[in-house]
Amino acid sequence: MYIYQLTYEDEGSLLMIGYFGSWKKARSVMKKYRSTLPGFKEYPNCFIIKKMKVNKDNYYFL
Repeated sequence: MYIYQLTYEDEGSLLMIGYFGSWKKARSVMKKYRSTLPGFKEYPNCFIIKKMKVNKDNYYFL
């Protein structure tokens, strides 16, 4: 099973928006944020949707 992590990364800051059960839902939320919310709509290309496997260790060093 997979989930989709939606984040926003701009100028060194990383904002976690949420986890979704489908890519389609993550994309829908991304479109809503980048079209309506101040701060997000000025930089619409800073969103990242990452597919992640459930029950897997996803830890990594930055």
